[in-house]
Amino acid sequence: MDNQCAPFPNSKKNKFMNAKKRPLQSKEFYKHKKFKSNKDFNIVTLFKTELQRILINSNELNTTITDIQPYGSRISGLNISDSDVDFNINYVSKSSAKNVIKSFANKLRQSQVFIKVFPLIGAKIPIIKCTHLNTGVDCDISFNNISAVHNSHLLNHILSMDYRIKPVLMKLKIWAKNIGLINTNGFSSYSFYWLGLFIMQVLGLLPAIRDLQKSVPEILVGQWNCAFSKKPQDDIVKKQETLSENDILNTFYKYYSNFDFNKFVISPYTGYPLLKTDFENVEQLPDELWRYKQFYKENQECQKLLFLGSCPFKMYTQDPFQHNVNITARVTPKVFEKFINACAELKTKNNLS
Repeated sequence: MDNQCAPFPNSKKNKFMNAKKRPLQSKEFYKHKKFKSNKDFNIVTLFKTELQRILINSNELNTTITDIQPYGSRISGLNISDSDVDFNINYVSKSSAKNVIKSFANKLRQSQVFIKVFPLIGAKIPIIKCTHLNTGVDCDISFNNISAVHNSHLLNHILSMDYRIKPVLMKLKIWAKNIGLINTNGFSSYSFYWLGLFIMQVLGLLPAIRDLQKSVPEILVGQWNCAFSKKPQDDIVKKQETLSENDILNTFYKYYSNFDFNKFVISPYTGYPLLKTDFENVEQLPDELWRYKQFYKENQECQKLLFLGSCPFKMYTQDPFQHNVNITARVTPKVFEKFINACAELKTKNNLS
């Protein structure tokens, strides 16, 4: 990981990312978009083939594409009918990232396979937003963002651990989208999934991510380990088999309406809340967070790279792999209060003590 201080994320709204959508319905979980072609095809494979064909020749910028990999909801298995197709392009280049991304965007425009091509270079994670002409499906392309690929495969594996996980996460996502919690100044779908998964860890339905990383070879992205065991977790003692999906949802509303966000950090890696003050004196952090302790020592002069320096607000949720990343960093106080109030309202409505 680059040890230089990165500029603080730009909080300006992007006009292309705030379009209002009608409320989503549960029946849309598995509803497929009707394409202009009647052929049944794998849209992810189609997009990857198109991107490889269009971008393969980038020699004019001394740029070599090393890999193009899909990630996001269509890989995790948590997509809905209008989900984007997300891709990460790994490349090496002697040119600046800004010039490379502009060059890729120009090639996409010239191809006429993708339309509405908008490079968002100033974003925290620079992307190109575009739309596939023949299908009408939106596509987001990020660069050298391989951790997102590993995160998507982790989510996909977690879904296989318990039959209740996917429906609970999908219901939470649709609820959050419909009341305006998931947006550019609020939660991402990804961060909201981890709020739900953390509840399942607390309930004993899921292991901590640290347990999934035991006894498997490391896969390092920078200095962070993105490996996880893909074997069935036979060692999980499921003491909560009688819990229904609604029971888990009700626990979600109750837990977060009472959670002390001023004092604690949500940590899917450990599977339990961590004290914020321990991130100020890292030697008090659990031994299992040794990677973050090491990262802190190497970057303590650069506050914006540190976990507690990543957000001007009070909601902190630690990325399961990259322990210096707060995946709820963009949640503004307004959206945060809306989230807490919505949870409290459902807690009262459902008579949860």
